[in-house]
Amino acid sequence: MKKIEKAGVFGGLFDPPHIGHLILAQSVLEEFRLGKIIFVPAGNPPHKHKFSPYDTRYKMTELAIMGNQKFSISDIEKEIPGKTYTVEVLKNFKQQIKGIIYLIIGCDQWEEINTWKTPEELFKYCKIIVMPRARHSIRKTERFSNKVLISHAPLIDISSTNIRKNVKHNYSIQYLVPNEVYKYIKRKNLY
Repeated sequence: MKKIEKAGVFGGLFDPPHIGHLILAQSVLEEFRLGKIIFVPAGNPPHKHKFSPYDTRYKMTELAIMGNQKFSISDIEKEIPGKTYTVEVLKNFKQQIKGIIYLIIGCDQWEEINTWKTPEELFKYCKIIVMPRARHSIRKTERFSNKVLISHAPLIDISSTNIRKNVKHNYSIQYLVPNEVYKYIKRKNLY
């Protein structure tokens, strides 16, 4: 009997991708026995307004996941015109992946789930794994709380926002991002 594929979809701006993203992805992969994690750099997200060009974020994410056979990257959001909504992305993935899709989000995103486009529709296409984030709690009072899986991934308090600030103030980010991402940021003089 063929084993059912279990794929995690981990979206985000990844501006830049940092070691916290990688630690959490690996942790969720193992905790939920997923076959792979697909990193999905955001195209034109409705909740964010200022971010680096797509190709820059895609390249950094590609560099960040190099060497992990269980990690891959998708440019699915680059192909979607206009705002990129998670439900549309999952609809597309459902046609490509023959198996179970797990959407991986932080509890900060979970707190905003009611502001997402047709959040109830997400469950048609995937199971949702909610990861802990510093200064946020996973509330079980949300209307979909009985449908989500709670991850026990470690609490990693690193943010892309703070990394960009560090670069702007000429502080080191050397151990906050993978080495190849660090070199890319320096070479391209980002942030």
